[in-house]
Amino acid sequence: MLTPNRYISAFAGLVAAGSLAIACGPSSTPGTTAAGEAAGGGGEVSLPYVDARFHYRIDGPGKMAVNPDGTAAFIGPSERLEVTVVQGASAADPAALASQDVKALTASAQSFHLVSSPATVTIGGHKVTRFTYTWNAGTSTVTGKAVALTSVRYYVPKDSTTLAVITYGTVSNQFDPQGADDVASTFKWQ
Repeated sequence: MLTPNRYISAFAGLVAAGSLAIACGPSSTPGTTAAGEAAGGGGEVSLPYVDARFHYRIDGPGKMAVNPDGTAAFIGPSERLEVTVVQGASAADPAALASQDVKALTASAQSFHLVSSPATVTIGGHKVTRFTYTWNAGTSTVTGKAVALTSVRYYVPKDSTTLAVITYGTVSNQFDPQGADDVASTFKWQ
């Protein structure tokens, strides 16, 4: 079971790895370009990820990797996606968990700025809690400039003791709120 502090710590580690990936340049999956476009031009490619441990499915911007702590993540040159499953009593109140995360991110994420407060919305036919924020993921060793990201965090309940926390982010100058919701809408409990 991941407590809120554990998955925030896990995300911080992924942020550091993502900063390195952004700084070092693009990576690609066979058949796609670094930007996630189909080789040969035209259109985005979504790669399905099915988690055997927690029994969910999501389409990501790249191949998701499973981490020892149970999180699944994709860290690309301009996009990142992480899914963490929270179990136990804290999963019963997604709004309270989101508020705790905002407080933790305020203290831990460099240049954190809350764009939209936690609110309940319907995405992909599910009522979820969502908030949006900007932050600095470090400095690019290529450009020497800060890597400004806009991220959206979604809390998707399965039942009163299990929920998924989906964090999708992209470089701020490419952020599209509908695109973020589209990624989150592919999440399905199985």
